[in-house]
Amino acid sequence: MALKTQDPSDRPPAADAGPLSQSQRWVRFGSNVALALVLATVLVVAAVWLSEALLRGRARSDWTAAGRFSLSPRTKALLADIPSDCDIRLTNLYSHAPEIPASEEQWQRVQDLLSEYEMSSPRITAEAVNPAVDVGQVETLVNRLRTRYEKDLEKPKALVADFGRLRTDLNAVLKAEADRASAAADAWTSGPAEVVNSLRMVAQRWRQLETLGTFTAAAIQSLTDQALPAYATALGRAKEFLGPVGDNFEAVPPLYKQMRDAAKDADVPPAAREVLASAEAVYAPLVERIKAFNKQAADLPELELDKIRDRIGEGEAVLIETPAKVQVVSFDEVWVRNRASGEEGQAERLFAGEQAVSSALLGLLHADKPAVLFVTSGEPATMGGGPYAEMAERLRKANFIVEDWNLAREPAMPAPEHMTFPILVLVPPPPMNPQMPAPPPSPEQYAPAVEAIKKGAAAIVLGEPAGMFGPAVPYRDLFDTFGLEGRFEAVAVHKVVVDQRGTERAVPQIEITRYPEHAITAPLGALPTMLLTAMPVLPKAMLPEGVTVQPILTLPLGADYWADTTAMEAMRGEAKRDEVEDLIPTAERPVVLAAAVTRELAPETAKQTAEGEPKPPVEKAERPAGKVQKVVFFGDGDFAADRVAFYRTMFGQQVFPGNAELFLNSLLWVAGTEHLITVSPEALEARRIGDLGAWTLPLRILIIAGLPLAAGIVGLIVYVVRRR
Repeated sequence: MALKTQDPSDRPPAADAGPLSQSQRWVRFGSNVALALVLATVLVVAAVWLSEALLRGRARSDWTAAGRFSLSPRTKALLADIPSDCDIRLTNLYSHAPEIPASEEQWQRVQDLLSEYEMSSPRITAEAVNPAVDVGQVETLVNRLRTRYEKDLEKPKALVADFGRLRTDLNAVLKAEADRASAAADAWTSGPAEVVNSLRMVAQRWRQLETLGTFTAAAIQSLTDQALPAYATALGRAKEFLGPVGDNFEAVPPLYKQMRDAAKDADVPPAAREVLASAEAVYAPLVERIKAFNKQAADLPELELDKIRDRIGEGEAVLIETPAKVQVVSFDEVWVRNRASGEEGQAERLFAGEQAVSSALLGLLHADKPAVLFVTSGEPATMGGGPYAEMAERLRKANFIVEDWNLAREPAMPAPEHMTFPILVLVPPPPMNPQMPAPPPSPEQYAPAVEAIKKGAAAIVLGEPAGMFGPAVPYRDLFDTFGLEGRFEAVAVHKVVVDQRGTERAVPQIEITRYPEHAITAPLGALPTMLLTAMPVLPKAMLPEGVTVQPILTLPLGADYWADTTAMEAMRGEAKRDEVEDLIPTAERPVVLAAAVTRELAPETAKQTAEGEPKPPVEKAERPAGKVQKVVFFGDGDFAADRVAFYRTMFGQQVFPGNAELFLNSLLWVAGTEHLITVSPEALEARRIGDLGAWTLPLRILIIAGLPLAAGIVGLIVYVVRRR
């Protein structure tokens, strides 16, 4: 019988070879553990490297609603402009302690901000010094400041030493003269009573001044021995002492002469005769020394270290150190008072650290700066609570010098200190005051400013429709010079519903949230800008040679917008759209309400621009030769005024933040600093999200319940798929 061969596939599975030996288990499971340890180490190293990269600012994202951990584009542009040889140190000098939670919060907020500056620029170093407990760091800071200003302190230090020698000599004379006057009074027993009493009073006065001199010397020693010596205060104490001494030294000799005259032929003891006769010779040299010292002290310039020490002494501050200068940003500048602090739930102070620190940095890096001159004729613009006072403060924070040029009082252009060149802002005349009637300003009054612009000065020209509440614009020929047709008889209007009955009326108020493409408007996004009684400024079909015009504000399209050519009807809310007479905006022919103009200066104009006029105020009046002149024309004279640009809700929030941004960006553009035209911190405050209103509850439900539920559903789906 033949044997049947079994198919290998039909063989039963081999029996298990048996349990693993100890050495096999070590190899198999030990290798798994080792591999897991290696992978875990790699992951930890990668996580540490990634976190380090994030902390170093290589990859950062700020998800806070208030933008707490981010800087504005304008600040970032400023930091990018720091010279490579300019190292800056920011020091947080806020005192804080866990026992005072408010101090911890304030310190942390400031420290977060300074850390953002450090991470945004390799030229900036940020540090924190708690004056209450960081004794070693305080000493390091003090030594750094003393070393920095050591040369500046040489003269006041020498003056304090001179005072010490002078005070020693004065005290010796005062003591000796007091003793001599007392001895003379005691010896002159038969003399006139009034004369003897006067001698005793003089002796008493000398002793009082001697004691005052001793106290003054001790106070000066204390002031000059402190960590940051207060030499200015010390010299002030010295002058407070020397003043009465010098006055008395000059007053006593005439008094002694009156005593001699009163004594007449009376028997005067030798001691008294010597005192009365020698006063002039004793006191006169000391009076000269006192006058010489006071003159030297008066010629001493104000010490920067004194200002720094005083501002640091006021309380919490941020110290900014650059190679050229040091500045202190005070607590009130960083934490500004909240206008709406009286409302329920409103904080007393708001954090404005970025605005304050960036403004200080800008001023330190650029000491010489353009000057914005608001040109008026009669009424102030920025001074004395003028209509542009708050706007002027915003411009100063952006490192502009701001002054008024009142043509009615000062025909010559002002030349502020540290001005590089002026930017003229022509302001329309204010409405007539019926209680103080005065003739409207004439074009001749504005001639100095108009001529400066025609010669090449940078400018912002604010127009206004004629026949409104004020007189006609006296510089209207400038529009023609720069290729614009100023439609002074027209007013831009917007038809809206004005009451609950659905009544429609065309109002001369235009809110703009969409802007033409230009460097001035690029950062605005959808920030709202409000124009009141704006007139069109239309580019001419044939522009002058070398002139280019770009719109920066246009009337929105649609049946509800037009520029009515009957200004008075528009102001009364009675404007009616006329397709033939009125200016109707279309995509092909927009109605321009503001335009940016560039003009290539002719060779002769450029030469005049460089050389300027012979009068000193105009030597800095124009930009250098060969530069392109930039001027921005607005058809609204109110859009940059405080009442519109900084109109706020009852909670202090700006309603039309685009107005201030547009005006500031225009100034930066005409000044030739386009790289700084970005979103400012103030505008970002208006953009940031606060209360979500009706979305608050749905978002809470989504985060608390929705996300876990979604994760559970995904897990269930995965389970079902794997079961299949």
